[in-house]
Amino acid sequence: MEKVEPTGFWTFFCNPKKWAIDDFLASGKLEDTFSITHWQKSWFQEGQLGVVRVGHDHRSNEQLDGKPKLKRGIYAVVEIIGKPIYSLDNNEFYYEKRHQKNYRVPIRYIRNLLRHPLLIEELSIKDEEYDKYLLEGFQASSMPLNPRTLIKIETLLQKSTKLDSKLFEVGRKYSRKDVYRIFDVPEEKQGGNWNTGYTTFNEDVFVFVNINSAGRTGHDYDNKFIGDDLQWFGKRNHSLATHAIQAMLNPKGKVYVFTREDNKNTNFTYQGNATVKEYQNSKPVKIIWEFRNEKEELFNKATEEVTTPEKYVEGATKQISVNVYERNPVARKKCLEHYGYSCVICDFNFAEIYGEIGENFIHVHHLKELSTVGTEYVIDPVEDLRPVCPNCHAMLHKRKPAYSINFLKKVLKEKGFNK
Repeated sequence: MEKVEPTGFWTFFCNPKKWAIDDFLASGKLEDTFSITHWQKSWFQEGQLGVVRVGHDHRSNEQLDGKPKLKRGIYAVVEIIGKPIYSLDNNEFYYEKRHQKNYRVPIRYIRNLLRHPLLIEELSIKDEEYDKYLLEGFQASSMPLNPRTLIKIETLLQKSTKLDSKLFEVGRKYSRKDVYRIFDVPEEKQGGNWNTGYTTFNEDVFVFVNINSAGRTGHDYDNKFIGDDLQWFGKRNHSLATHAIQAMLNPKGKVYVFTREDNKNTNFTYQGNATVKEYQNSKPVKIIWEFRNEKEELFNKATEEVTTPEKYVEGATKQISVNVYERNPVARKKCLEHYGYSCVICDFNFAEIYGEIGENFIHVHHLKELSTVGTEYVIDPVEDLRPVCPNCHAMLHKRKPAYSINFLKKVLKEKGFNK
């Protein structure tokens, strides 16, 4: 067997003669464990994606009990939700009780394809999308999956936002080498334009943005966040008619945007899939990017401390206007990296109460009133911003000037509220 390397994505192989996957999927259960190949156990990480592949269905009529046999294909898209565990693989959907322990990984079913599976015989796969183990089958519980194959599956499912949000996680850091690995970029196509700001690959666009620092070419552009949008400038010798710029204005695939604040740092923060909101035929070309991510915290925009924006954000530590700063992803990230996602007043944490839908949700409160500091000033995200829940945020602004955080803490304490 050829050398197998981890890819961060998985094919799980299912033998319906042993485990009634059709009954499991019909049950509506969302979480379970799946048997894995034991020597791969250190490769599994929470948040990775996989597909469940069903092979030939050799069940007897008694086992089928009137159900049709399954055809070879992909019947589910799953997400790894924990580390592998060593346990028995018995559950109600096994035809025979087994008393042998093996390694299993906890998974969540994020796409149930029982009614509309992707059949192996109907998959049209290009060479760079080909995955031998998925398409030809393999005598194992799990094998790494070619990332390009998963992207092809995503396209076929017409469910791009769900899968794509898992290829990259908004707010996480990635190097260009990580992007090469995830998209299986051939070595001969790496480097070059990848290292000078932006490039296209398989109809997708990848934009690497330097904020407050010069890029590899030595040019220091006025790239900055304006509220939730990103102001960005192209290369000086690229006009609107340039192929690379046209690929952004009229994308055939997706536009992945990454940012960094230090050009010596090889890691970029993934900001999400972007679309062009505005553009200007200047030299260099100016584009305002907006982000439409599945997990975008739209409700965080509900409470704004200043109703009329006047100035632009100029990075994490430069002069900015208070009203746009609270909604800026860079500003929020720096604040929340330090304080976390619990309210500093009442200690409420949305993820602890609401689970997955509450993850990474919180308002960010500015400690200084705009009227007391003027239109612009130098801000420190750790000193000047605090995470607060929407209720406490509303109470803070029940008057002008706003109540202090310590005042509301005292009110809660006097009312007998204990964190």
